[in-house]
Amino acid sequence: MEDIMITSGTSFEGYEISEYGPYRFVQTILSSNFLKEIGSSIADIATDRSSIYQEKLDGAMNEAIKSFKEMAGKTKYNAVVGFHTNVVDYSSNITSVVAAGTLVSIKKEYQSEFEKSVFVRKELYVNNYYDKLVPRAVKIVLASEGKGTRISAWFNNYNMEDIKAIKADIKFTNIYGDEITLTGVDFVFDKTGQSLLKSDYVECKLPDKYIKIISSSKVYIQKYVTSRGVYSCGDDPIDVDLSPLKFKALKMKKGLDAVCNYKSDGLVWTCNCGHVNEGGAEECVICSRKQDEMKNTVSFNYEPMIEEMRQKEYVMEIKDVLMKHIKDIDSGLRMQLLEIMESGLQYEKTRGNMKDTVIEKVENLFLGL
Repeated sequence: MEDIMITSGTSFEGYEISEYGPYRFVQTILSSNFLKEIGSSIADIATDRSSIYQEKLDGAMNEAIKSFKEMAGKTKYNAVVGFHTNVVDYSSNITSVVAAGTLVSIKKEYQSEFEKSVFVRKELYVNNYYDKLVPRAVKIVLASEGKGTRISAWFNNYNMEDIKAIKADIKFTNIYGDEITLTGVDFVFDKTGQSLLKSDYVECKLPDKYIKIISSSKVYIQKYVTSRGVYSCGDDPIDVDLSPLKFKALKMKKGLDAVCNYKSDGLVWTCNCGHVNEGGAEECVICSRKQDEMKNTVSFNYEPMIEEMRQKEYVMEIKDVLMKHIKDIDSGLRMQLLEIMESGLQYEKTRGNMKDTVIEKVENLFLGL
């Protein structure tokens, strides 16, 4: 069994995530009345018997973590992000320790000598896309050593073509809403014929200090060169219509080229890559994602509940709405929803109103983000 790397964060320093897997959890039952025992034995906890309860809890916690590692080790994934443990009181007489996280595949990050230097670095998802089989810009990387700024672009190569170079205009928007455009930037690639192309760094005219205040980017491809010739995209790109938080969540869950949520009206269906396919098509003609794998398997109609939550002001009130519907919600989501509520309640004590954040997390969970 391969060693599993685990973090409570979203990434591993020195590694890049090559594939996102499912969210998984395991649980270890403490006892049928563990929390009730604690509640009725406060005096014991304050004395030398406190170690007994701590040992029970530590043992169950360690067992849950061990079981989670064993479960993860039997999959094709070699790491876990967002790992956390929690004691969950399901009812008055059932309590368990839960270990949960998202399975991922990671590999060591390639770093050039330039990348290994100490510098300001900014990575930006690209907020527009072409709805056709052309190179799709998915990320812009800006870096500065204090002696000028360099830029690199990442492209999805759906056709696995031997793409040698791409000429593009890059439009940046900063936190003040101001725009600046780099025109005719030539991106070249050492490694071609791969599904994800990462260009060499090229010098650009952005001031060093400007990098820190850039908030978004768009890419407009002028031409690209393959072994077969020089091509242009022709059409105008489409802007992404998602909030920054949902856009990031979508990328992390569905892949770097994802730009929208799956939806279908029976006649046509929209893929995560943004392409609208005929209703009878089993897979997307652009990215080859299968429709069945994108369908939301949640049976509960969550939208009326979300709308009711928006009418409330505080997380406690939002939780009351959730509890009203909890029995109708798919069992696999209940624990995650309760964890969102508990986390929101704790943060609201120190950070102020968490209404919007909690509702967005609930909505993202039902959307599979």
